[in-house]
Amino acid sequence: MKNKLVVRFFVRLAGFSVILIAADRLVGFGLKKAYFNQRVGQFSQTTYAIDSTFQDVMIFGSSRAVRHYSPSIISKYTGLSCYDSGRDGLMIPYSAAMEEISLSRHIPKVIILDITPRELGIDKSKYEKLDILLPYCDEHQQFIKYIKEVSPFETYKLFSKTYPYNSSAFILAHNIFFAKSAEKDDNGYLPLTGAMTKPEMEDYSKRMNIRALRTRKKNEVADIKAINYFKRFLENAAREKITTLVIISPTILNNAFYLDNQTLERGLIEKISREYPNVIFLDYSTDPRFNYHPEKFDDVFHLNKLGSEEYSAIIGQRIKAKLNTGRQQLTNTSKGIY
Repeated sequence: MKNKLVVRFFVRLAGFSVILIAADRLVGFGLKKAYFNQRVGQFSQTTYAIDSTFQDVMIFGSSRAVRHYSPSIISKYTGLSCYDSGRDGLMIPYSAAMEEISLSRHIPKVIILDITPRELGIDKSKYEKLDILLPYCDEHQQFIKYIKEVSPFETYKLFSKTYPYNSSAFILAHNIFFAKSAEKDDNGYLPLTGAMTKPEMEDYSKRMNIRALRTRKKNEVADIKAINYFKRFLENAAREKITTLVIISPTILNNAFYLDNQTLERGLIEKISREYPNVIFLDYSTDPRFNYHPEKFDDVFHLNKLGSEEYSAIIGQRIKAKLNTGRQQLTNTSKGIY
């Protein structure tokens, strides 16, 4: 009798497991179809950047890439097609992953990497957020090594077909039921339309100066792994001899990195960039056309539409100058360029 009970238990367990796996496959199929049928929003932008980009100029980076670079304006000045594959909240490991997959399919003429010193600092969230690549791992095995940064168990979790979409289910539902409310991007560019006030800027400056009294007492420590991702990004571009612009885009304060205790990371970005002959390093963080101009910023981190259009025109002219006259006219000093 006891043996029969044991057998019955395992039969039922096996049956339950089959049902569970089947349900996981069925729900996962539905989520996958919904995910890859997105036509607006950053899921669709990421999918396009991975599978369909063909443009001459490719932009990589985080939210400052998404908000600061207008491909239409850059194309107007350069005569080159352009796409912005930046993604809100993602940093240099994500940029490296996106560049690797893009270059396996298409070689652009120019690459822009918008980067901040924070990306080379200690911040584990830059790796945790790589789970955004989970939906693409079935088709693109190159991403496996990146999602292992999330946790060593991520590859095993991929046995589940619903797991890759767990964190995106709510956004998927919103995009499906409120598709008309989603903002349409311009080749990946999504400008912000607000404007800061002078009192808001002054309050931010005051808070940063108070914070600096505390953070400047701490030793700056760079993230070696992040530095290696940055080097990987540059090496991939150098291998294909692609003209690459590594850019720190405008900040509302002209001493933001000093106040945030990020001068070490900023210096590393410049030093490493200058080791590659195909790379041009540009720092607009001390550009007086943007510093202390709250009307050109949506918030303390991002330019608004007015500021980004002015800035995109500057970048377009820089690329045009590079294409027309060579690298020399684009070089700048460590104190920034104007």
